[in-house]
Amino acid sequence: MLTLLIPTKNHGIYLEHLLANVVFGPGSPVTNLLIFNDGSTDNTAEILSKYANDKRVRIMGGTSSIGVMLAYQQMYPLIETPYMTTIATDDLFYPEAMARLLEATVRNDACMGFGKYQILEDGNLSDLQHPGWHGRNFKRSCDFEALMSYDHYVFLGIYKTDALPQYGLTRFPYDLSLNRLAAADGLGEFRAQDWSLALDMAIAHPDRICFVDEYCGVFRKVANQLSSDAIYVHTGRAVYEMALLILRHLSNYELRQRIKSEPHFHVSVKNLFYAKFGAVTEEAKNSHNFQQIYKPIILAADTILNNM
Repeated sequence: MLTLLIPTKNHGIYLEHLLANVVFGPGSPVTNLLIFNDGSTDNTAEILSKYANDKRVRIMGGTSSIGVMLAYQQMYPLIETPYMTTIATDDLFYPEAMARLLEATVRNDACMGFGKYQILEDGNLSDLQHPGWHGRNFKRSCDFEALMSYDHYVFLGIYKTDALPQYGLTRFPYDLSLNRLAAADGLGEFRAQDWSLALDMAIAHPDRICFVDEYCGVFRKVANQLSSDAIYVHTGRAVYEMALLILRHLSNYELRQRIKSEPHFHVSVKNLFYAKFGAVTEEAKNSHNFQQIYKPIILAADTILNNM
């Protein structure tokens, strides 16, 4: 019923617990696991070898690192179940809550289902109160508007496999053209692929999105992760990626009108965009990446927001 995709690299410290107590823990709805070892040099291969004969598990990858998106490209065509989800090795989900999320997604014939999530940082667990979870209730079927206005709020989304976007000849659900645009700064892949996917789903299936008001998972914040403030937010990469999404979606007249027609969302999108810009350090604003790569795109997005 549900396939879980995991790309993993040097996260053996988390992997054994994740597989034994979460993915295959009591009450877990996961029936199939596709896991890609992206060139790990720790004990990942040893941990995965314990599942070599488990018919629920398919282990891929090995000694070479190809990156998260290419790992997903290897795994995605092998999905045979009607529903799928993904998780990073350092994150968690609550098996029984995830089962209830899957049941609600199926019962409501939803194309995307999601619940709330918590934050784990320095051993402290806190309940996230994401404004988007409330903002999406502003009116019926407004997840697109809310996702543009309040940032990405879908964590551990469960997706109906045949309802996912299909990009390129491989019909991959993630738009890899965003990776090519982001790669100009030399800082790696487009980080907001999950946000982009959620936006695509909200546009394509506005009446078939299911939200469960329950904490279903845990996002672990660690200092060296690619989405950390120092690497992602303060450098300008975060506002740059939002600018790319604004240009991608709000260049479309119909989608732009959906934001414009509701001052609530129009103001919120601008506030989020300017908050991301405000978090960029002065040093970063004077960098080559910001001046030559980010700034033209940011200014173009700003023009759209102020001329709707």
